[in-house]
Amino acid sequence: MALDTLPCNVVSNTAIDVFVRANRLEKALRFMERMQVIGIVPDVVTYNCLIRGYCDLRRVEEAVELLEELDAALSLLDDMYLINKHADVFTYTTLVDALGKKGRIEEAMELMKKMLHKGIDPTPVTYRTVIHRYCQMGKVDDLVAILEKMLLRQKCRTVYNQVIEKLCGLGKLEEADKILGKVLRTASTSDAKTCYVLMEGYLKKGVPLSAYKVACRMFNRDLIPDVKMCEKLSKRLVREGKVEEADQLMLRLVERGRILPLPSKQSVVS
Repeated sequence: MALDTLPCNVVSNTAIDVFVRANRLEKALRFMERMQVIGIVPDVVTYNCLIRGYCDLRRVEEAVELLEELDAALSLLDDMYLINKHADVFTYTTLVDALGKKGRIEEAMELMKKMLHKGIDPTPVTYRTVIHRYCQMGKVDDLVAILEKMLLRQKCRTVYNQVIEKLCGLGKLEEADKILGKVLRTASTSDAKTCYVLMEGYLKKGVPLSAYKVACRMFNRDLIPDVKMCEKLSKRLVREGKVEEADQLMLRLVERGRILPLPSKQSVVS
């Protein structure tokens, strides 16, 4: 397509995007002002480019200046409403991520509420961004509260699996355990994988009894743990002197027909 047949906004937004990627935000802002002078009205893509520029900027200034840049991006969001330009899910996701990076989690939550109130559905990227930032800050209760609101707008079946696995990756096993019940409601293959991540986390931390409790909860939901995982856990329990728990674990596998029973009166300790 020839350049002169492209819509004016496409050409202008491309130019702004080039300036933003080159970290020349002031130039990009002046270009947008010039657009308006000649009658080209900025659209949501224009604002998203500029907001991303503010949020991604990495200068060697003081942290206060970086916060001011973020405030400028938030101010730009307000400007969009004033001139009746509607932000999209990309706008909100970018700003929520930037606020999370700066530890401004309450503001991030308010922005998410505003997005949902506007009827904008979260995307998988929005979910991942919110989960990552809230888990980093250890704000699990706040995270669950905002996720419940998000799920009313757009279902995401594995959302709590993502939360637990992220918390385990950050070493926050107790927090992950608290919301395990939300995952075990469906008792699917992906739920089993999430349980294994938590069990492995407990084993690495040296608390096999906690891993055993996760396995018991799986059995109670008719979700049978992996045999190799149970054998590994059983050996660790025996080392910790938890022979009864080790035997009970293997017995449950026998009852489900996953392994053959041991000879009479022989336990896993032998």
